[in-house]
Amino acid sequence: MSVAPILRLRGISKSFGKVEVLRGVDLDVHPGTRHLLIGPNGAGKTTLFNVINGHFPPTAGSIEFDGDDVTRLPVSRRARSGLGRTFQVASLFPHLTVWENLLIAAQAPSLLKKGSRAVGRDADTALEQSGLTRQRYALVGNLAYGQQRLLEIAMALATAPRMLLLDEPMAGLTQEERIAFADRVIELSMLTAILLIEHDLEVALRIAERVTVLNLGTVVYDGEPADVLAAPIVQQIYLG
Repeated sequence: MSVAPILRLRGISKSFGKVEVLRGVDLDVHPGTRHLLIGPNGAGKTTLFNVINGHFPPTAGSIEFDGDDVTRLPVSRRARSGLGRTFQVASLFPHLTVWENLLIAAQAPSLLKKGSRAVGRDADTALEQSGLTRQRYALVGNLAYGQQRLLEIAMALATAPRMLLLDEPMAGLTQEERIAFADRVIELSMLTAILLIEHDLEVALRIAERVTVLNLGTVVYDGEPADVLAAPIVQQIYLG
């Protein structure tokens, strides 16, 4: 018996004035899956993320998360239901320690009212899951950039998400850092479903279990990583 998707998009369109950025996007992401979203610049990837997490309302279409219709719910309600997100540019507090950043995320006052013990426990769990235990008391501004990206994921994990949206988490990393980061993403997928935007296809395709290709706001390919680069439509988009 097939497992129901944790995220289900049907007919998602998004326009800004007369500019149509997304056009009837259908997408299924299943629990525990590493799902890669790729496409050329301007394809609509980040706009789709913003629609999924509630930052932008869709012009048309529906969004189901964990079996519930969340199409019109605000960001805070979606986060409360277990939808976490990171951004292209890390949003951290550089003058605080790693631990203090995690405590802020774990408290998440707009999401849940937790006791101090629960907050500390969630922060501890996220610290361990992200592999930053040794950096617990380090100032965030002193961390290597790759560690800062891991901390952003840890802050998302501190809210105990059922699914993570990772928007170009490897941007700005060295090749060595990218490989280490990819290994961490594989480990994290045992805890949560992951929908990932990434431009480094060599690394991203190594970790993806499913790939969806967007072009001009439309899904043009959805399938196995081993087949994506051989698909004629994908070759046309990336190689002309």
